[in-house]
Amino acid sequence: MHFIQVTSKKASALISVYAGQVLSFRPANEAEDILFFSEIAYFREGKAMRGGIPICWPWFGDAPEGADLPSHGFVRNNTWKVSNVNTLENGDTKIKLAFTDDENTQKIWPFQFYLSLEITISDSLTLNLTTQNKGNQAFTITEALHTYFNVGDANQIQVFGLEKAEYLDKAEEYIEVCQVGAITVKEAMDHIYINKGNNLTINDPVLKRKIHISSKGNNNVVVWNPGPDVAEKMLDLQAEDYKRFVCVEIANTVGNSVKIDPGTKYSIVTSYNIEHYS
Repeated sequence: MHFIQVTSKKASALISVYAGQVLSFRPANEAEDILFFSEIAYFREGKAMRGGIPICWPWFGDAPEGADLPSHGFVRNNTWKVSNVNTLENGDTKIKLAFTDDENTQKIWPFQFYLSLEITISDSLTLNLTTQNKGNQAFTITEALHTYFNVGDANQIQVFGLEKAEYLDKAEEYIEVCQVGAITVKEAMDHIYINKGNNLTINDPVLKRKIHISSKGNNNVVVWNPGPDVAEKMLDLQAEDYKRFVCVEIANTVGNSVKIDPGTKYSIVTSYNIEHYS
């Protein structure tokens, strides 16, 4: 596997070319990473890596139509190409990765595409995932930036910005529920919020910080934590790791798939930054 290590006056980051995945991002002078990454994650071809920001594309969740294919698509367990690495005049670092169709992807998903991920490393971290239809027929995608946020204790955090939003509860056969107040993680949860949720905040009282999440292009937000029972069965997580992260995912998924016509493109963009408090 090949990695891109960025160290600047503004931040440090680690990016895997395999999976096009940001594994670490820590602004300068920050004691803690903004991202969680499992210490026993898989680092081998054909396996997804647990933590950071996996890319779910061109489907989120199970493969469409019951196909015997990997969940969350095929780009998170394949190698991308490095298109560009630039240091800008303002000190930001901009990296562009790309993934295009080939004979192997055509067997799985018979469309022509150009997928790019632009990563901007500054005081904040910004990702722009753009899908371009290079073929002569329209196609439909679901997608997500499956971000694992590093927290002091998942059972103590609150997620703001989706109060009164409707969500589908995957654990309860996708029944529709209205969110009451801030989101808390008291047990295993897998919620698909129907509202866009373009400005969210994770309040972390243990690390005494807030993680601000802004986004555009997404019609869903997914909030996930496996809880102790599921986490115990996951071979790439340690027993107590479920307390160390919450996934807040910018997505287009159930009921909000994106149709992309020939010659057109579609982007989802998200940015993360930290605010400390005493």
